[in-house]
Amino acid sequence: MDGQTLHTTKQLQTAGRGDRVARTRESIVASALALATAGQVAPIVRDIAQMAGVSARTVFQHFADTAELYVAVLGRVLAALVGESKELAAVGPVEQRIAAMINQCADRYEQLRPMWTFVETLQRRSPEAADMISQIYSANTANLSQAFAPELAALPAESRQRALTALALAIAPESWVVLRQRLNLSVEQAREELGFVVKSVFATEAARR
Repeated sequence: MDGQTLHTTKQLQTAGRGDRVARTRESIVASALALATAGQVAPIVRDIAQMAGVSARTVFQHFADTAELYVAVLGRVLAALVGESKELAAVGPVEQRIAAMINQCADRYEQLRPMWTFVETLQRRSPEAADMISQIYSANTANLSQAFAPELAALPAESRQRALTALALAIAPESWVVLRQRLNLSVEQAREELGFVVKSVFATEAARR
């Protein structure tokens, strides 16, 4: 075997090992995500390993501890949610934009809801997870600022930030969880309630002018 062939063979072997490592890691993360989505607040390694078809030792070969694994799971979820959201332009009737905003948030949060306890617990324990969650709020605020720019600009300067804060609070993930799980509202009822709150914010602040 000449030098070039040997080099190529080694490259292929390395690539093959890399693919196996990536597939194993993906299987572990997917299994932990499935357990979290099923309602487990802190999926245990034994169950994760069994679902992924690997040993517990293999799990810890890929992740330093469960916290690192959980953060990887959260990153997967949030990346999908952020990727699915679209920036809303400030065009069309305000009622139409409110409905579009509520529908977008409802679709995203309904996916997140089954594992919200997992998310809340993780962000209390991990600064990295907390930072990741804060990205949702930042994205929401930026989207609100853009989608309702004409309405916000029409408010007195001292009212704009207050209105924006109230809107961000209304469409926060926690608000959706409260409506759906604490108040036992249907998806449609929760959408209607959020729409009512958002419209009320604009009406209240406009009345202050």
